[in-house]
Amino acid sequence: MTLIGWFFWGTIAAILVIGFLFQKVFGTKSPIRTKNEVAKEEVKNYTSQYVHNDVN
Repeated sequence: MTLIGWFFWGTIAAILVIGFLFQKVFGTKSPIRTKNEVAKEEVKNYTSQYVHNDVN
């Protein structure tokens, strides 16, 4: 592999490692939702046009 190849793949590997480390350190937290937002989502889930909650 040429010097350009080593530089190219080394850069990609470094970006992946840095991205992995940032994800581990900072991570993605679950969203903080108010009770009102949770209630709206539950109502939407139970009254969706795709969900039929008919009790017959």
